[in-house]
Amino acid sequence: MTSLKVLYTADEIATRLGEIGERIATDYKGEPLVLLAILKGAAFFLADLARAIPAPTAFEFVDVTTQPGERGEVVSLTYATHFNVSGRHVLILKDVFHSGITENYLMTHLSQQRPASIEIAALVDKPELRSVNLSARYAVFTDLPEGFLVGYGLGGDPAEHINRPDLCLLEG
Repeated sequence: MTSLKVLYTADEIATRLGEIGERIATDYKGEPLVLLAILKGAAFFLADLARAIPAPTAFEFVDVTTQPGERGEVVSLTYATHFNVSGRHVLILKDVFHSGITENYLMTHLSQQRPASIEIAALVDKPELRSVNLSARYAVFTDLPEGFLVGYGLGGDPAEHINRPDLCLLEG
């Protein structure tokens, strides 16, 4: 039988997002900022982070898939809202930032539009799993144990824990 261990409560998540939102507002000083959420996992993160940034922001969505290929992982952009990031700062939002392959693909793809900058913000950052040389400029949590995370938009199939307001570890 599986059980849930609460790692961070909804209040703790909100506090951390408030801190990160303030940092983002300070760092970008009112410059045009686009939050680009990778679906579906970053949807909750986007909604709460956007409200925590005390400055105007825009947001967009992309969906990216990765599959094994002959020379490593093959990344495909499967959905994107219509947007232009030319001259704007882009903050890619990722639920769990692990290998970095997806983020690297997006950064390369978006750089063709000549944005002012492209950075990564992660709900959960796991740099020990990185296979490319990237780091998150903003990470809400970095000290999570190994295992399957659920809640706060994260989960698998069945998706019974995705809408929990807290971040949990599925045990058992």
